[in-house]
Amino acid sequence: MNSPSVLIIALPIPLYQTFEYLPAKDLDFKHYKIGTRVRVQFGARKLIGLIIKKAANSSLPINKLKRVTEVLDDEPIFDKALLELLFWAAEYYQQAIGEVLFTALPSVLRKGKLITPTTSTLYKLSTDQNLDSELARAPKQRLIVELLKASPNGLSAEEVAIHMPNWRSAMNALLSKNFIKKVQQEILPQSISTEKSIEKLNLNTEQQQAYEELTTKLNKFNCCLLDGVTGSGKTEVYLSLAADVIAKKKQVLILVPEIGLTPQLLQRIESRLGEKVHLTHSGLNDNERAQTWLATKTNKASIVVGTRSAIFLPYSKLGLIIIDEEHDLSFKQHEGFLYNARDIAVYRAHQLKIPILLGTATPSFETQHNVNNQRYQKLVLSKRAKDSSVPDVKLVDMRSVASSDGLSNELIQAMLTELANGNQILLFLNRRGYAPTILCQECAWIAECTRCDARMTFYKKRNILKCHHCMKEEKVPEICPTCNSDKLLWLGEGTQRIENKLKEIFPNTAITRIDRDSTRKKNALEEKLNEIHSGKYQIVIGTQMLSKGHDFPNVTLVGILNVDHGLFSTDFRATERLAQLLVQVAGRAGRSTKKGKVLLQTYLPEHPQLNCLLAEGYTAFSKEALKIRKECALPPYTFMLMVRARANSMGLTQNFLQDVKSLMEKENIQGLTIYGPIPAMMERKAGMYQSQLIIFAKHRKSIQQNLTNWTQAITARPLAKRVRWDIEVDPLEMN
Repeated sequence: MNSPSVLIIALPIPLYQTFEYLPAKDLDFKHYKIGTRVRVQFGARKLIGLIIKKAANSSLPINKLKRVTEVLDDEPIFDKALLELLFWAAEYYQQAIGEVLFTALPSVLRKGKLITPTTSTLYKLSTDQNLDSELARAPKQRLIVELLKASPNGLSAEEVAIHMPNWRSAMNALLSKNFIKKVQQEILPQSISTEKSIEKLNLNTEQQQAYEELTTKLNKFNCCLLDGVTGSGKTEVYLSLAADVIAKKKQVLILVPEIGLTPQLLQRIESRLGEKVHLTHSGLNDNERAQTWLATKTNKASIVVGTRSAIFLPYSKLGLIIIDEEHDLSFKQHEGFLYNARDIAVYRAHQLKIPILLGTATPSFETQHNVNNQRYQKLVLSKRAKDSSVPDVKLVDMRSVASSDGLSNELIQAMLTELANGNQILLFLNRRGYAPTILCQECAWIAECTRCDARMTFYKKRNILKCHHCMKEEKVPEICPTCNSDKLLWLGEGTQRIENKLKEIFPNTAITRIDRDSTRKKNALEEKLNEIHSGKYQIVIGTQMLSKGHDFPNVTLVGILNVDHGLFSTDFRATERLAQLLVQVAGRAGRSTKKGKVLLQTYLPEHPQLNCLLAEGYTAFSKEALKIRKECALPPYTFMLMVRARANSMGLTQNFLQDVKSLMEKENIQGLTIYGPIPAMMERKAGMYQSQLIIFAKHRKSIQQNLTNWTQAITARPLAKRVRWDIEVDPLEMN
């Protein structure tokens, strides 16, 4: 008996394989299209799958094959280019193909539904005849007719109500007489009217030179780093290029690291280009994200702003990709499909033969390395725009000055001066809560999480202890659980403690706090940012949410309360991250015509890397740091892979990873160095023990040529079913 033709289907499950199904009996095999969704039976479950291939013969006996139960699409939901991108990503990052494909779909499609355009009901006249005589005794009906005559495209219920209260009975009477009709009309994004003055800013000399250089590369692949100091006007260069691309009826994607950056950027784009921006990020509901997906596919979205998953939208005519704050760690996905949106964006631009622009004041070392090797172009904006100057930066030696709750007297005096001059102040501390540690003065007991190797953070207002890793909460003990002493101390400062102290020192000053705890509600961050811009608050205390691209023109003083935490980390990238954070936070000061000042509080004022950064700038710092990376054979001069394992015992993770290490070492691959198995930086998290292998390779192909075989071999190991394990290519964090 001949083997039947089968459909190769990817399912959204964490397995490194696809599945064969027979076509449904009522639809011929030739009518199935690659890239369409189907519903299938998978064990006891019904799943949505995606056809990725059609095969003339099956590798299985026919009695082992099930049939597709339902076809969900008439046409492919992925075009050929996007499918190729996703296949490449699954192979490069060695992720389950089904999970990769379904990551690129909005929730509505993953559930097997269809996306239909959002519509509204409009009322329109259904006749051209004069109705005055017919409605002589119905003045309300006559008024509605006159309104609709003046609006031949129709009016919504809300628009009718503006002109005429209590209109519904008259409208129903006209409907019953067939004088008017109700129609459903798709709600299209409305561009800002060209009759309004669309903001047109003149580019300065450096901006103009960068813009002119980039316009010569708009019709081909070109990856360019736009290295501009904070406040140099990188966004103006972005938007000038975007205007040119949109004029050619092509689409523009702007990737941003955080949701919080989108409100300001959205306003600037719409006022600058007169184009409605389509958004996609986790703060939107399922329907909102689905409408953006549909708009990109149907070319109704000319410009999209989104976080990392926006790179997978089905753009029909993508002409330019811009990545703002390209150095930011938020472009890396740390759960599920482990990918780097920046790197996938570069691949997609190359695939589509379009330009990609990477903008930042603090380029990642990977990007710097690509520039040094002439893989990427580099353009520089060395001066601030709008006649503003770079702020003065000073170290405050906390060993020799008086302080209270993390605030030095020098900082407090500087704040008093700025407040007296009517300016705003930004204080930065990358630690939430009230205090990070509770300590018993008698026996030195410390409140630690019972499920993680981490201390519990104290939240004074709610009087709870909370673990920021597993989210466990518990009441604060009244006495020490070890020695029964009531002498408990709150050690260290979090943003809430700083906020409370500031209210004591400045009782008549408006103060706000911006961190993950204070912005949980939808639109809370946008509202707070608008209030800061309006001048409602004079002092802002926040975490790294405030370090990324925000423009506060009236902020003249920035205080960084603790710069030491990144100087002695076990992660070799910690100093790079710290330098980027310091430069970005300091860049919030003095962005208008007012001179800015930055005070950095530290107990290590002589630290060589800190002094190099402050004295010579980020470029010199990164140059020296890259020399150290090269000497130590660390990325970006080598290529990195991590294999992680989690289980309910440390021995199980260690045994599994030792087995994996032996498997890799048998290959005797030149230029490959394997460290471990070693416990993760946080050995236990959420009750699970964590270990890892760290692999460095001199050449990328040493990893990529063996990765598929390794994955298959690891999957087959007996211990693989007893641990949770994953492979991460190009990891950016050691934990």
